[in-house]
Amino acid sequence: MNLPSKLLTAAALAAATFLYPASTEAQQVDAVLNINIQLNTVSQGPVTTVGSTTQSRVVYSSITTRDVIRALGAAEGTTFSRQAKLVLLTPTNNLDLWTVQVRDGSRKVDVTGFFVHQAGSAEVDGAWVNNRNGNAGENDYSLDAFALQDPGAFQPLGIHFAVSGLTVTSQQGIVRRGQITGQTSRISARVSGAGDVQGNLILIEGNISAEGSGTETVDAPPPIDVGV
Repeated sequence: MNLPSKLLTAAALAAATFLYPASTEAQQVDAVLNINIQLNTVSQGPVTTVGSTTQSRVVYSSITTRDVIRALGAAEGTTFSRQAKLVLLTPTNNLDLWTVQVRDGSRKVDVTGFFVHQAGSAEVDGAWVNNRNGNAGENDYSLDAFALQDPGAFQPLGIHFAVSGLTVTSQQGIVRRGQITGQTSRISARVSGAGDVQGNLILIEGNISAEGSGTETVDAPPPIDVGV
């Protein structure tokens, strides 16, 4: 996020917090976004000979959110149901502190280590703020990179990818007595790149998105002791 919009949003929220102090410092509000992965793939197919014609084929397929959840379960040594969701959590929409979970009923499995997000250095931002009530919002455009990787402590994944492309991040929040309410957020990326399925090269194009489904209040992590 560029400095101007970051300052606008931070100033709005800081002003609201000053006027209406939060009731506790031991909790934080996390935005909850459902992740949707829809990637089209092309891989090398077999070489066939029919009569006098020899042909090298390609295979078209796809990678969906369900495929990724299944691969994560295999790496974790577990099985998730078809109702399982891939969820992105961001404390008050701070993408620098995101967490990824597979949620399956009451189960919440942290899979953050399998995912990489790198924000692009080139960015275009639009932001607005209501200086009277602290409401604020923004739309950020950047060239971001996303990857599904082996973190090292688990069985290797059957799927890997490294993709990048134009990413739009939208955030909007209404502030009431120092708390963000009515918050909406969305991330949408049109990406391309490469990867593999069971070690076989794939070329990729498609979409990765995350849609806000609400917020939840959790215990905040302890402050970092930086010493003196």
